[in-house]
Amino acid sequence: MQHLPLFADIRDRDCLIVGGGRMAERRVALLGRAGANITVIAVKPSGGIERLADEKAIGLLRRPFASEPLDRYWLIVAATDDRELNAEVAAAAKGAKRLCNVVDDAELSTFIMPAIVDHDPVTIAVSSGGKSPVLARWVKGVIETTLPVRLGELASLAGRWRERVKQALPDLDRRRRFWHAMLEGEVARHMLAGRGERSEAALGKALSAWRDGEAATQTPGEAWLVGAGPGSPDLITLRGRQLLAHADVVLYDRLVSDRILEYARREGELICVGKSPRSPSITQAQVNSLLVRLVASGKRVCRLKGGDPMIFGRGGEEMQALAEAGLPFQVVPGVSAVEGCAAYAGIPLTLRGVSRAVLITTGHSDDGNASDLASFRPGQTLALYMGVAQLAAIGAALIDNGHDPETPAAIIENGTMDEQRVVRTTLGRLGEVREKLGVAAPALLIVGETTRCAERYNWFNPRAFERLDDPGNTLAQVS
Repeated sequence: MQHLPLFADIRDRDCLIVGGGRMAERRVALLGRAGANITVIAVKPSGGIERLADEKAIGLLRRPFASEPLDRYWLIVAATDDRELNAEVAAAAKGAKRLCNVVDDAELSTFIMPAIVDHDPVTIAVSSGGKSPVLARWVKGVIETTLPVRLGELASLAGRWRERVKQALPDLDRRRRFWHAMLEGEVARHMLAGRGERSEAALGKALSAWRDGEAATQTPGEAWLVGAGPGSPDLITLRGRQLLAHADVVLYDRLVSDRILEYARREGELICVGKSPRSPSITQAQVNSLLVRLVASGKRVCRLKGGDPMIFGRGGEEMQALAEAGLPFQVVPGVSAVEGCAAYAGIPLTLRGVSRAVLITTGHSDDGNASDLASFRPGQTLALYMGVAQLAAIGAALIDNGHDPETPAAIIENGTMDEQRVVRTTLGRLGEVREKLGVAAPALLIVGETTRCAERYNWFNPRAFERLDDPGNTLAQVS
């Protein structure tokens, strides 16, 4: 360990920053958030520093730095682009036995500024010892994706109750066990979900029970209906990833990738409840029953679904089962398959002058859901899930409804994944795609003029593009 991590209390303490440019501004902002009394020495201060000085938020000395006594300052920062001047400031700080940070120069510094994850009052500092600030910021980003947004509120709650808990539970070991139970249970779940009043009430009730020596009773767990996104592991939402990392049990669908499941906590139980088309598999009623049973037993259950749980994800049925059982749940939306696949294929679902509405339906029936297709009109975009087996029927139904056989269509296979493939064709030749190009599920069908964009804007994997039609005047109608 090259540097000793410290969290310094500099509230109302004098700190000096030498320099008046953008680097100095950033240090002013950082020290200001910590409540320091800041003095800046700069010959040509930036507009931002001038403004802060006018507002009396900082002291500003508009002059060059001179080798002067620095004993009054607790921390000193050299933030100029002149290394000789920075070295002079560092030497003066050393003579005054004060810690000094020289921006972007670990060799001259006696302390370094870490990358900071700030969930006040929770603060996490990340340092590479000055070797790679960019790497430290990258690590900071990784940490931020795993922390709940309301972590600071949970810490503040614990702070407000700390003395009361100490008085009620004087035994240190018992008090520690109490806090572990609160931060792993109902109190934390309510706070992190934005239900602060319920969290306070649950904490008070639990403290009374612990103080009176009552045996802990089994409390219900909670279900999290989480959208995993369309496939790529980096498209799951921040909230979804956080809950996945805290779940006791994960019930996941067949199309959720192993890379997303890696976000689950190591001790968590992973149970696949995915359904295989035209093959024996678990029923939705069995999934509902399992979900209810696990939550009622006190488990935190992440019900992880591809795309968005409320778009052909049976999320509504599972939500209804939980509500009827009187069990708590949250719904975390995800990037839907239609949004993700269309975006990665470069297909706008709506486009001014071309498509003004989107019809989302499923082809998971013998006739490709012909009744739904009857409502599809020119000037709209059709997005159809689970239709690979019924491509011929879907094309025929749309043509029977009066659509031109030359209406463009695109099939996106394994959307957003490394193996994504986009096939462009027309309604008249839609039935040939499976046989001639071997298109297989999972795949999404999009029909409409905006699919012409796929040929030009398929940015994600342009090499995996095929066409089964006469391109004609491609993109002529899209401008």
